[in-house]
Amino acid sequence: MNPAQYFIAINPVGLTGAAATRYVRDVREHLTWIHRTVSGRILLNCIRRPSFPIEIRPHPTAECNAVGGAEQKAAGAAWTGVVTYTPFAFSAHGSCALLPAGQTFGRLWDEILFHELVHVFRNATGRWNTAPALSFGMRQYDDNEEFIAVLCSNIYVSDRSNRIKSGLRAGHADFSAMAPADAARFGLFMSSKAAFGLVKQFCSDNPIFTKALSDKLADVEYNPIADYYRYPKLCETLSVIGDLKDRARMIDALVAMRIPRAVAAQLIMGIP
Repeated sequence: MNPAQYFIAINPVGLTGAAATRYVRDVREHLTWIHRTVSGRILLNCIRRPSFPIEIRPHPTAECNAVGGAEQKAAGAAWTGVVTYTPFAFSAHGSCALLPAGQTFGRLWDEILFHELVHVFRNATGRWNTAPALSFGMRQYDDNEEFIAVLCSNIYVSDRSNRIKSGLRAGHADFSAMAPADAARFGLFMSSKAAFGLVKQFCSDNPIFTKALSDKLADVEYNPIADYYRYPKLCETLSVIGDLKDRARMIDALVAMRIPRAVAAQLIMGIP
């Protein structure tokens, strides 16, 4: 896989000699892993545009994190894509190794890079929007864009052409495993009230990308986008269950604050 074919440049800024060579080699390898999958090629083809080149460079700090999005290299310059990603951080001896046991889902090198490239894609298409509110049961996603990136990355993990994978990630707050009920078919829509509306808006924002994920990966283990396209009314109906789950979680949260359950239930169930 030639990154330049997708207007991607790997820049080992801050590194020299063998370290720079190793960085370019590793990032190219992880891009190749992505390219070998159906979902990866869908993303790369949708992100490919000469007017929005992408630079991948080392993350500026030694933390368990990577960042994807857009930047202006100078005032008034055109916006371009950027990913700050250091493969070593996600290795057995990197900063992510300090996380608690079990924090390994969605944390393989290519899974992280895929996640950040989804952020770049959303910027490239002018659809980046963190404003839509998450319902109570979706707080682990942090915001709408992280929800979209985790959703797509989980579909990437489920992609049968992806032969090396970790597992479904529960959210963006950490790298814990998704609960079996949420991982089941239609589970996302039953997990929280806002899930249906956010998936619907994502499909409206990026129809070519989402329809390709739906059509080419319809029968994989986890693909809420395919479920939405095939059974939109059912997904919307199931969001009622998500609303009930949200309310139950809010009641539990109030009880944990020493508010009597009866009082908490009266407060929460009275919310329209």
